[in-house]
Amino acid sequence: MEEAMFGKRCSLCGGKLNSNGICTECGLDNNKSDKNYRINQSECDHEPLTHVHHGKNEKPEKQPKPNTPRQSWQGSTTTYSGSTGSTGRKKSGKNKKPGRIISKIIAVIAIFNVFFGIFQPLVSDILDDAISGYQENTQDYTRSDPYEYVTKELPEDGESVSFELTSGDYVVGVHIPEGNYQADVSYDYDTVQVDDGDSGLYLYEYAGRTDGDYLDDLRLYNGAIVHISSQTTITLYSDNAQTENILYENNPLAGQEPLVVKKDLTVGPDLPAGVYDLILVSGEGSVDIDIYTEYGESMETKNLYLGENCTDGKEYKNLVLPKNAQITLDDNMELRLTPSEKVSTTDYYQYYNY
Repeated sequence: MEEAMFGKRCSLCGGKLNSNGICTECGLDNNKSDKNYRINQSECDHEPLTHVHHGKNEKPEKQPKPNTPRQSWQGSTTTYSGSTGSTGRKKSGKNKKPGRIISKIIAVIAIFNVFFGIFQPLVSDILDDAISGYQENTQDYTRSDPYEYVTKELPEDGESVSFELTSGDYVVGVHIPEGNYQADVSYDYDTVQVDDGDSGLYLYEYAGRTDGDYLDDLRLYNGAIVHISSQTTITLYSDNAQTENILYENNPLAGQEPLVVKKDLTVGPDLPAGVYDLILVSGEGSVDIDIYTEYGESMETKNLYLGENCTDGKEYKNLVLPKNAQITLDDNMELRLTPSEKVSTTDYYQYYNY
């Protein structure tokens, strides 16, 4: 008989063990490590009650992970969202609330009203002072005498003459005699302009001038150029016209057929240089005449406005056109150019050196 192991008991049933560590009651070999035996324990103790057992060669199904919030990183105008297996980038602008916009507009209006209420009286006073000062200066302004430094004198005696003139350029001593004239105009802004370089005299007279005009005292000396601008005609009359001093040349283009103009043209290629009477046939609008030297340098620009009720009426007399001059007219206008009867000179460039 095997001897019992003194003091040791079976780890399973508590029975006595023999000298070989075998339980005499249940036969359990107690020599093996206790960790290889699990009393009232199971490998599934840590699993949930609903788990499923699988065979040795079977792979357990992957269980879905509980829903977890997606991570996001937000900037001022762009949102970056992380997701399983991919990375996306989404642009998202700030949502502007209409209420905030309306509030800002109301605030701006309120501020404007406050400032306008404060400064409006001040601005009004400044404007009133400026207008008042301008009116006072205008009223106090006295036009200087245009004849103050003119040394030439006109004879007291002469012929009584009158000339009814349309818009145009008239040379004293060629188209009208020298003398002291008065002008009758039909409209306040019909003008008489005098260019007299030899006498140092320049006039720009019309009835609407607030500082006074010299329409009743036009002293016209030989060689001066009188520019007339009128919707109809201006009448010049004198009691001391020097009719015996008229000198002129016949127009070398006299007798040529009138030229009809419906488009822009250049003197030289399109028509010969000379002095022409311009008549509006149809339409109305602007006619610009650009005068150039023989070297192509700009000398002068004349701007005419032709039509039934336009500032220059429907006719312009004695228009001097040197070579290279350009005529530009508005659409739908038709003009007729006829050589003038008299000319002061055939040096057409010299004409513009007044």
